[in-house]
Amino acid sequence: MAGIVDPSERIPALDGLRAIAIALVMLSHGFILSDVSTKEHRAINYVAGQLGGLGVALFFAISGYLITTLLLREIEANGRISLKGFYLRRAFRILPPAYLYLAVMVMAGVALHPGELTSAAFFFSNYWQERSWFTQHFWSLSMEEHFYLWWPAALAFLGVRRATIAACLTIGATMLWRPWSLSHINWPFPALQRTDMRLDAFLFAGLLAILLRSDYAPQLMAVLGSSRMRVALVSSLVTVTGITLMGSIPATGTLLQSLILPLLLGSMVFAAGRPGFRVLESAPLRWMGKISYGLYLWQQLFLVGHTATSFGIALQWFLPRVLATFGVAVLSYYAMERFALNYGRMLSRRAGRWGGEPPGAYVRAARAAR
Repeated sequence: MAGIVDPSERIPALDGLRAIAIALVMLSHGFILSDVSTKEHRAINYVAGQLGGLGVALFFAISGYLITTLLLREIEANGRISLKGFYLRRAFRILPPAYLYLAVMVMAGVALHPGELTSAAFFFSNYWQERSWFTQHFWSLSMEEHFYLWWPAALAFLGVRRATIAACLTIGATMLWRPWSLSHINWPFPALQRTDMRLDAFLFAGLLAILLRSDYAPQLMAVLGSSRMRVALVSSLVTVTGITLMGSIPATGTLLQSLILPLLLGSMVFAAGRPGFRVLESAPLRWMGKISYGLYLWQQLFLVGHTATSFGIALQWFLPRVLATFGVAVLSYYAMERFALNYGRMLSRRAGRWGGEPPGAYVRAARAAR
């Protein structure tokens, strides 16, 4: 098919936001202390945990916004979504680095619980009870994979309008399910690491991406791009984070965070190039954002929580461990990831070119996007 658009074009500001997200995660894991005998140490651990949670939530918002934007671009340019192409790109982006990390864990003789390796390899780790430190971070990767599996299919087969309605209904159901589940269900894995508890973290961002390609885009961009809105969003996020730190209303705090982060993301994207926000498009942050997936995978090997007994010791260990993480992540990216990513894009383009006539659902999706 002539003119097939490769929907993998980067949005530079999002790489800067990825860098911020991974920095929050690494700060979190670098300062989780083993000694919790004092109130100060318990407070450090709690704050560190919240920083990591905020970083992961930002990753979710970025994923929801970016994936939806790229899928909508594909509909507009090609008249359909090639699910085969999408899944090929995602598979070659996500699986090779993840499996390399797991293979290194096995070859290094890291003690893993029964079923832990399987749950990580097949991305249901967030519904698995026994996880060592070295695969705990696969809970968020599992959640993202679950989103990647169903949301593109919803857009393709339902069309943009019906998928938007489905997203709104799913957000509403999640808002009701989360507080009830927190109060009544006690499963042997963290509640807020379950996909069914966090779908709104992706879908609010997905809805924002849809609105920004609708007739309401000019008004929305004007609001999000205003300085007052950015100040209001940052103040709101700080307030919500403070409430969360106090341990109050986790369901409401998670909801507000899931709502505010996409709006803040959109505000920063539209402010890119302006004073104060050019840092998001700076070369160092964009580069760090490009290798952020490798950083996220490998930081778990080096920034091993519960090893430092004090803040001072954690501070001494932090820089060498971060440098080691960067070293392995850089090697992974330049020796393997970018080649796997390019190969996945090539297969995706072939899938689009040889995919034949789009099914009726794809035609409806294209019409709904107009």
